Amino acid sequence: MRRFVVLVALSWACSEPYAARPGTPPPAATATAVPQAGGAAVPPTSEPAPAPTPEAAGPRAGEIHYVERVLGGAGAQDTLPMVVAIHGLGDDPRNFGLLFDGFVEPVRLILPQGLDPRPAGGFSWFPLRARDPDVEALSAGIASAADKLAVAIDELARTRPTAGKPIVTGFSQGGMLSFAIAVRHPDSVALAVPLGGWLPPPLWPHAHAAKGVPRIVALHGSDDGAVKLAPTEAAVEALHKHGWPAELHVYPGVGHIITPEIHRDLDDLLIDAARSAAKSKPRTAKPQP
Repeated sequence: MRRFVVLVALSWACSEPYAARPGTPPPAATATAVPQAGGAAVPPTSEPAPAPTPEAAGPRAGEIHYVERVLGGAGAQDTLPMVVAIHGLGDDPRNFGLLFDGFVEPVRLILPQGLDPRPAGGFSWFPLRARDPDVEALSAGIASAADKLAVAIDELARTRPTAGKPIVTGFSQGGMLSFAIAVRHPDSVALAVPLGGWLPPPLWPHAHAAKGVPRIVALHGSDDGAVKLAPTEAAVEALHKHGWPAELHVYPGVGHIITPEIHRDLDDLLIDAARSAAKSKPRTAKPQP
């Protein structure tokens, strides 16, 4: 499988401080500089970034503000595969987009912005965390955000020249939403790649998967302290039992971070899915307002 060397941006979603954006200090527990493609590290500074406003991300689809980028040397009006990348807690779309700065495959990258600004900076998609004991309330928050994102994804796929169904990925809260979008809105996406994510039991499917549901490939660190591995293993097993093409790749000794190895595997999955989508019959885009 062909691999590409790209910038690795480390995200600390689900940590208390907002620390993902270069230019803000990382939390002490995860203060790790990650090498860029050229071998240099991304150094943190002591100057905190201001909290963005909901309008900072620009346009909106449904209830979701987003950033749109065209990668791989493609033109804005080209018919392209669509990759939707969902940031985690305390992050923002522009920072999470750094993860794709070296991505060379032609795709339209959609970076949705979390629904709720946080006082310390960045955004949240839902109020509770993976470790919160109120799993029902957590599930309701995930489901609500996933439904809003699915509406936005469907609208963008209709209004942009898009090849095939969109591909969704995300880290932490974004990983949970990647799971939920695939399960709750299987017609909206072709592939989901949750990173450090989880699908709580109240959101597990009860019926056998229909034909053509999206493939789900979860990437997860064995030592993840924010989103534990065991519940994600149980979720993937439950999906298997209901006929979903779901798989879990575990990275030994890795915590709640995106390592270079995870990043390479993510790129490989996205590249393969984008190339497959590029061969699909193009959708007819509706004029943008």
